[in-house]
Amino acid sequence: MAPAWGTLPEISEALARYEGNLGWQRPTLHGIGFAEDMNEIRFVRVNEDDDLLAAAVLAMVAGWHGTTGSVRLGKKKLARAIKRLAPAEACQDVAQPNLRIWREIHGWLWIGGYVRGGNLIAVFDANPELPSDDPYVIALREVVASGRQAVPAEEIHIWTPPGGHHPLQTAWETRWPQLVPISFDLRAEEDRWVRFRSLPGVKRYAETPSEYETILRRHNVVLEELGAQTADLHVITLEIAFTPVPRLRNPVLEELLPDAECWTVLSWPYLDPDLAFAHAYVNRLTWQPGCLDDLLRRVADDEIAHVIIAPPDLAWLYAPYDGGANVVLSTPALRDNLRDRHREWLSPHPSGL
Repeated sequence: MAPAWGTLPEISEALARYEGNLGWQRPTLHGIGFAEDMNEIRFVRVNEDDDLLAAAVLAMVAGWHGTTGSVRLGKKKLARAIKRLAPAEACQDVAQPNLRIWREIHGWLWIGGYVRGGNLIAVFDANPELPSDDPYVIALREVVASGRQAVPAEEIHIWTPPGGHHPLQTAWETRWPQLVPISFDLRAEEDRWVRFRSLPGVKRYAETPSEYETILRRHNVVLEELGAQTADLHVITLEIAFTPVPRLRNPVLEELLPDAECWTVLSWPYLDPDLAFAHAYVNRLTWQPGCLDDLLRRVADDEIAHVIIAPPDLAWLYAPYDGGANVVLSTPALRDNLRDRHREWLSPHPSGL
């Protein structure tokens, strides 16, 4: 077993030894994440002017001797990196968040060289001011610049999208300051929330044409009672992504709602430790009978999720999901009135879920 490095001078000596063998330029930024065939990388840890010993260890086990770029790791190399960095735990003056993440990843299910459907990639950036055509370096710069790493787990942070502040952000913060535009979180507004089931009993998914008719009928009945037929609607959708900059959209949503505008960017806390984001889009739609049926059917089949339908003033929020819909109204009395008209569509569970 390697001797422990219990003091800051010993940590510095270890870094100097590793760097002496690397012949590299120290990175300003470094991180690790998953990617497949040069597709979008899902970072689980990024660092800015921090934990250079971890960066040097990664570079050594990966055989990286360059400046700015990316290199593939594997489970065996990750295990060697963990072993080489472990002696630093003896120093109580320096935290080792990278080591904690490495160990967590090493304990996941690996299939061959893949984990979570992708390669494990180490990314190094010696000078963020210089251009790079490496998509992983570009993504690293975007994630670090956003400060996503510093957002605590389970907390939701909001960023202005690249296009600038959108009027819908102001409208949302004014009408629903205590909520974020995540459909399954709307139930946090308990005294104004109700959930309707889209099929009788506890059945969740349609199997026959008549069951699809039931689902669409229930959705449209509630939407019309809310006043959808008298308003131009906002259709809000979320795209889960791994940089704060919107790029590709879900092909289904691109087909159904092509004229989308990104109106806010959220940290997505439900994939921890992945440093995920949610890009919230909005489409404006003039109500016509059946105009939402394709969208609602895709939601019912779980092809898409995280949809919210609302009038321009956001007086009510209608969030279909694969099994029903969450509805939030402006007052408890309006919620009670809507709920009482459709008691046969409510969940038998005492919580209403």
